[in-house]
Amino acid sequence: MDVLRDVHAALKPGGSFVFEQGGAGNVAEVHTALIGALVAHGVPLAEAQEASPWFFPSEAWMRTALNDVGFEVEKLEIEYRPTRLAESDGQGSGGLEGWVRLMGAAFLERVSPEKRDVVVKWVVGVLESVEKRHEDGSWWIGYVRLRGVARKRE
Repeated sequence: MDVLRDVHAALKPGGSFVFEQGGAGNVAEVHTALIGALVAHGVPLAEAQEASPWFFPSEAWMRTALNDVGFEVEKLEIEYRPTRLAESDGQGSGGLEGWVRLMGAAFLERVSPEKRDVVVKWVVGVLESVEKRHEDGSWWIGYVRLRGVARKRE
């Protein structure tokens, strides 16, 4: 909410706030696998869940939040957009492994440095049947995008 308040404060009356961000359900499979991997490697469930730095609001949550800080919502939409990952370089960059190392870093900090490679490989292994297209070997993540246009009330 602080970000929305700050955006509202920065705009002139009638000014537009146009945004796109992760929406409810964004990267759900990876999120679930990361939590599962932590639990499988000795992290208590509550701590594994708390490791997540992500908040992906629903349309309803965002509409209420925007209205509460003084915006009039002109448009809100959510779109499921599977996104192909860059190819892996075989050394931990690119592909799902690279994505997990970069975007899942807050989760990986919950295990010792010695366990991080094992946890990453566990996540990739669990997700292979869901995120990998076997016809061409490409990896895809289920992004959900929340887009909106809101105008600061006059």
